[in-house]
Amino acid sequence: MFSGGLRLTDLNDYITPGQECIKPVPVKKSGRSDGSHIQMDTTGEYFEVTKDGASTKLEAATISLNDCLACSGCVTSAETVLITMQSHTELLAVLDENRTLRDMGKGDEAKQVVVTVAPQSRASLALKYQMPTQTVAKRMTHVLKSMGVDYVLDSVFGRDITLIESAREFVRRYRESEGKVGDQLPVLASWCPGWVCYAEKTHAEVLPWMSTTRSPQQMMGAIVKDYMAKRLNTSPDRIYHVAIMMCYDKKLEASRDDFYNDVYKTRDVDCVVTTGEFDRLLRETHTSFANAPEAQLDSLTNSKDCVYASAGTSAGGGLEYIMSYAARELFGMDVSPDLIAAAGKGEAQHPLLQVKLVRSQSDHREITLLDPHTKQPLLQFAAVYGFRHLQNLVRKLKSKRSVYHYVEVAACPSACSNGGGQLQPEDPSPGAKKQWVAETERTYARDAKTRPEDNVRQFIYEWFGPHGLDSSDAQRVLHTQFHGVAATANPLGVSW
Repeated sequence: MFSGGLRLTDLNDYITPGQECIKPVPVKKSGRSDGSHIQMDTTGEYFEVTKDGASTKLEAATISLNDCLACSGCVTSAETVLITMQSHTELLAVLDENRTLRDMGKGDEAKQVVVTVAPQSRASLALKYQMPTQTVAKRMTHVLKSMGVDYVLDSVFGRDITLIESAREFVRRYRESEGKVGDQLPVLASWCPGWVCYAEKTHAEVLPWMSTTRSPQQMMGAIVKDYMAKRLNTSPDRIYHVAIMMCYDKKLEASRDDFYNDVYKTRDVDCVVTTGEFDRLLRETHTSFANAPEAQLDSLTNSKDCVYASAGTSAGGGLEYIMSYAARELFGMDVSPDLIAAAGKGEAQHPLLQVKLVRSQSDHREITLLDPHTKQPLLQFAAVYGFRHLQNLVRKLKSKRSVYHYVEVAACPSACSNGGGQLQPEDPSPGAKKQWVAETERTYARDAKTRPEDNVRQFIYEWFGPHGLDSSDAQRVLHTQFHGVAATANPLGVSW
């Protein structure tokens, strides 16, 4: 069952669907060899029918999101992957069950429902409804809480921790490799699940370069199921965590076994709802978002009642923040993320920053930090968006021709503002779509900029104790791993 928001037209980041899905399905046979045959009844159910008329119902094969990560049978883009168990209908079902339990006097059995919202989704909704992102955030909070949600959080909080830990990871690997591109470098951003899935299934040799720091979505998963569970004096399985995201592949990311708690039998993110699915939820529940009241924003700290962002593109700001942090930690240079972001967009210049659009493509940018004395490169970073450019990057990595120290990667052209789960313009023409994505990016960039350290410093020590991010608990919770998948032979490609 595919979402009504699934689109297969006008894809420019589509690779190829494979033909060799290897999902193993156990087939229960009756063991009879008496000429029985398969028959379908009027309801669509299948039965094995013997010659004497006896019938046995056959089980339907099922495939889950996790199964999509378990084989090399296909490689798809964000627009092409959606399986049923992650959608807004699942959220509504949990909220309905909570109401039923409370009506029966069993409110203690109801789950705490926590929703985290991505800033890219907020920007997409702001563009459609022509209102500031701050207003969108407050109206989303009201709408969701009126449906029975307990907490509505901004995923930017998790992204701040991801940025800080990603920068620490980069500096560590740079020092261990003495800045030489090879075994430890480049560090490849791993926030985009479409890119991760592509690399795991088709280019496992690049996995050692992947950043192991959790993505912002999964960082919020750790915060909700670990920190919040302790704060609420409950177990992780008593919290139902929903993430509203810009991308269908975020459903795949949430379904990874790496983010499953074997002790409590729960996932860090139980359900991912795309921006388009949230908008569909509004229509299906007859909710007028344009006229919805506003509610105070929830926060994990005593921060102000406002939304905020980090410098950089909708890919998350990793390039800008990590370059700024590394410049300071490794070379004692003060180059702010805002300045790097402005230089990358061509809005500012700096004598120690060189920006190059590879083949004049804004989706492949190189930003180089120069030594103030010799004017030689100190740090060479790149942003690579869209599968066409990703394939070129992989070829350079495999042939050892890459000179980058860090690469910010996104599977979608124009990064996450163009995620497959985002809202679309009414005009389906390519020109209108391009303009819509550009305006979504500008809307995303209008949020007030803050320093991640200022937002989460106290929270980190509350979560992990006096050693903060250096604690063993932090290193265990904040990092993940990747798994290369051996390709199987395509039977359709065999010459007979």
